[in-house]
Amino acid sequence: MIELLYPSILAFFLGILLGGKFRIKIPNFLGFLVLSLIIAYFLKPLPYYEPLRISLVFFSSILGIFLGNRLLGGKG
Repeated sequence: MIELLYPSILAFFLGILLGGKFRIKIPNFLGFLVLSLIIAYFLKPLPYYEPLRISLVFFSSILGIFLGNRLLGGKG
């Protein structure tokens, strides 16, 4: 099962690195999170990845960007 989650884990870590490069903090965290969840729902996962109906790779990369922005970047 873990081999099916590698793309999501990799997307999360790349999102952390990318989020650390942003110079300003991302405003309206909850609004962006809801919007990314809606986009992930319409992207749909590959048929054999998850039983969820969302694109977990996209959503985990967005979560990584938010976390990286809060921890590593965002000096404002």
